[in-house]
Parts: sequence; structure tokens; C-alpha cells
Amino acid sequence: MGPTYHRNRIITLSVVGGVIVTLLGLFLSGTLAVKAAKTSAMSSKKYSDQEIEDNNRFWDDEGRLGEAKPVGPQGVEAPSNPNFRPPRTVDAEGVSAPYDQETAIRGKIFFEVPGGVAECSGTVVSHPTGNMVWTAAHCLHGGQSGDFYKRVTFIPGYNGAGRTSADKAPYGRWPARQVEVSDQWVEDADPERDSTASPFDFGAFIVQPPPGRQSLEEELGNSAEILFNAPRNLTVDSFGYPGEEPFDGSELFTCHSPTTDFRNTGWPEPAMLWMGCTMTGGSSGGGWFAEVEGKRYLVSNISLGITTSTAETMTGPYLGNVARSLYDRF
Repeated sequence: MGPTYHRNRIITLSVVGGVIVTLLGLFLSGTLAVKAAKTSAMSSKKYSDQEIEDNNRFWDDEGRLGEAKPVGPQGVEAPSNPNFRPPRTVDAEGVSAPYDQETAIRGKIFFEVPGGVAECSGTVVSHPTGNMVWTAAHCLHGGQSGDFYKRVTFIPGYNGAGRTSADKAPYGRWPARQVEVSDQWVEDADPERDSTASPFDFGAFIVQPPPGRQSLEEELGNSAEILFNAPRNLTVDSFGYPGEEPFDGSELFTCHSPTTDFRNTGWPEPAMLWMGCTMTGGSSGGGWFAEVEGKRYLVSNISLGITTSTAETMTGPYLGNVARSLYDRF
């Protein structure tokens, strides 16, 4: 059976001052429905050698890459902060391809979900294994009603405009060996309803180097260092591969914006980060970068897209102690 599609599930609410806001996951607008049978709450998965071989054979069919659709969590409630002021809209700008080793730490993640194949964005981050990719939890696991997604693979420096396989994946395809999301995501994330797990919408995976390849960091000669518990209210550059209109998922885009806090009634601390950006579904999981004390760090990842009456914006989780604990589990 082919993929199952659904229309946007957008929640429109009035907030203080008469502002009307609609909030949606960055996967929305004709994306895959990803319902799955409820499983035991496991926040870690290791893929066997057989599963990795199956992963490689599956994506050898390049037509599947073109079939992939963005996927993610559903809409959320409007902020209850009486001083609610969204960041201003920032138009996403394309990053020229092909991508050199510095830029190629950003790439696309492809994976199989119930009903079809899907895509997100991710970043190669510094880790003792040399093989870690950071992304959003909703790009790896279906939450409390789902399970880990299958056949997760990462293509650093993905160039959808390339003519050949080598052009599109100049650094190869890297299948996931081990995947981690937070316990809070597995227990509380509900893709069909508002979710208090959004502040924990981060995850990571370790890739298996393809035959003849070095580690991912050695292959690229570069990686991003994560700054956990970073200062808030930074100016950030976000990166991702948006795939919904007016974008097509073939090109890396970026937004440059100051951040503010995003809080929602009943959501746990820490508050999420909030920035202006017009990127759409498919950019989910892409890294947010900021300069702190003269050094550039990854400080968050793309989670939810938020459209208000005055601005197009998106949120990212604050990478605090829970995120650090997840990083250290590998």
C-alpha cells in the first residue's frame, strides 16, 4: 500500500490582545500520517548488521529519495504569555551547492515510517565516536503511540540538484547504527494532539561508516560542537532542507534571527527558543548555530513551525541537562 497523506492540522486560537496565531509542526502540508501500534517505552534502539544491510539495499533505489515527505509532531496550543510578541519574519536564503566539507556537516535524513518514506535535516556533531548526527526527536520516533522509525540514513552535504548519484551524495550514505531520543519524548509525545513533549524534541544517532570510509567526522574533516545550557536570547543561524512549498527539499537553506523564549501552558521547563524563519517542512532537525565567547556552537535544532497573523517563525528545544544526558548515553 502506498503512503497515506493528510491535510494540515492547524489550531487557530485567540491570545491576549486579540492576536490570532496558528501553530503547526514543520512537517505539515500534505505530509505522511505516521500512526503506529503502541509499543513499550524504549528511548534507545540499536540496528543489527542485517538491518543495516537492508537499509543500504533499500536506499540503493534512488527513486525512494524523491518520494520522501516531511514528518513530525502535530500542532500545539497558543502561548499564554500576556506579553506574547512573535519574532519578526526572516526570509530563508539558499546556500549554494555543491557543499564543501565545512558546509556538508548539514545534511538530509531519510527514513521509513508507517505508510511511506520521509525526510528531515540533521547535523554532524563532535563526539568521541566521530559518527554522531543531531536532529529532532520527531524525525526518529513516533512518540507515545509509535516506535522508532526504520531504515534511518544520513546524507551529508545532500545536493538534490546533482545529476548523478555521486553529485547528490558526494560523501556517501551513512546508515544509523544506534538511535536515542529522550524518555520524555517517548512517554509524552502525541503526534495527533498538543504535546508537552515539544521541549524535548531532540535526538541523535550514531552512523555506521560505509565500507572503505573513515568515521563521519574524519570523512568531512569537520563537525559542530554542541553547547549545552547555552545563554538564551542569542542571534542564531538555522539550517535545513525545507521541502514544502515554495521549497522542494533539494537545497540547503538558512535563516539569521535573534531568539526569544517560547512557553506554553502546562509545558515543562526549560522554555523553547523562538526565531523568525520562513523554512517549511523537511527542515525539521536542522541545526541552530550561535557564537558564544568567540566560538561557534550548535545550540538547538528546528522543531515546530509557527505562523502568526504578523510573522512566520519556528521554535527549537533548549539543549539543557536532558539533552546532555542523551548525548552522553552513546
